[in-house]
Amino acid sequence: MNLRTTRLGPSLCILALAAGLAGPALAEEIRFFIPGASEERNQKLLDEIVAGFQEKYPHITVKVEGVGWDEAFQKLSTDFIAGRAADVAYIGTRNVAEFSMMGAIQPVDGLVDAETLGRIPEPVRVAAQFGGKQMAVPMAFSTQALYYRTDLIPTPPKTWDELVATAKAVTEKNPGMYGYATAAAAHVTLVSQFLNFVYQNGGEAFDSSGETKINSPEAVGALQFYVDLFQKDKVVPNPLELNREQHPPLFAQGKIAMMVSGPWGKAIMGLDPDNKTAPYAVAPLPCGKECKGELVSDSLAISAKSEHPEAAGKFVAYLLQPDIHAKWDATSGLVPLLAEEEKLDTFKTPFWQTFIAMKANGFAQPTPRAWQPFEEILVEAVQSAILGKATPQEALDAAAEKIRKARIEPRA
Repeated sequence: MNLRTTRLGPSLCILALAAGLAGPALAEEIRFFIPGASEERNQKLLDEIVAGFQEKYPHITVKVEGVGWDEAFQKLSTDFIAGRAADVAYIGTRNVAEFSMMGAIQPVDGLVDAETLGRIPEPVRVAAQFGGKQMAVPMAFSTQALYYRTDLIPTPPKTWDELVATAKAVTEKNPGMYGYATAAAAHVTLVSQFLNFVYQNGGEAFDSSGETKINSPEAVGALQFYVDLFQKDKVVPNPLELNREQHPPLFAQGKIAMMVSGPWGKAIMGLDPDNKTAPYAVAPLPCGKECKGELVSDSLAISAKSEHPEAAGKFVAYLLQPDIHAKWDATSGLVPLLAEEEKLDTFKTPFWQTFIAMKANGFAQPTPRAWQPFEEILVEAVQSAILGKATPQEALDAAAEKIRKARIEPRA
């Protein structure tokens, strides 16, 4: 119940307020939507986190809801439009602008305390702002690195040329194994895979004014390299059949020797680096003209229709406490978001330090005004080039034109 919307006479209001001061707070239930909530590794930790929060705030009950990651955006969009969205929603930071323009989420300033917001690194925090307001609170953050088989590759490649040479050598010497893997299936991770190469080649998705640069010479060169890995060099399995999250199982099965993934790749494989089946290590991403890697984050947003925004804000702040957040990052396979976490022994291993070091060379994920059409346009461009239906220049010229016509550039 919310006292601000209760119709009481003056005397009853005084009695109600007095009772609130003297007794326990009124019971509230908030819903927390998080993709993958039912996954075994997430469910146990979520139960523990919710129990700890409810012990601290006995009057607030948290109900966890979720669907698979592939269904999450559609589910959230439908629920927001229908006015039945959860109080707290775990969303891709890339969707903050779109949900803000829909009026689906509300600013968190005043709902989440300043100390919690100040704990988040500024570049990541700013990515969850829209219209000069903090519209969400970054929760998950990650960089990417190169996983490579240490029994087959003594020294990891440091440049694009070395990447191709190393991949060729492994492919030739190990029948049934590819030296590397890329992705071109219709999936959000294709954007990350492709843009890594674009930025490494000195390109960008949008310039500082918000104009698309996806068909720049640098981007075209990156797509040509991406296509050549499959068509010319023949060092990757068919990328049209794979998304990035399908690479770790292939790596663990001995079907690829190198892949690009975040720390979660280790969790997906279920293998420690020193395992006997597919021993591995991680290294910085190979450099093109520049040494770059995408920084990706997910955020916690509070529904504009929430009946308990203050309780929702308390829950968000609780999730961002260093000790709680460290458990979340370690379990989920994410780079430590908070500086306090990096000091913990968990993240001092060579594995984690490689991902932490990639922060220095990170570029922020693009923020078009609507992510889904942007993703679909890039998927179509990459796939058409790989299939030989268009040259990389033709594919990206068409993509740039579609982005402009859809008015999804940040400047639009």
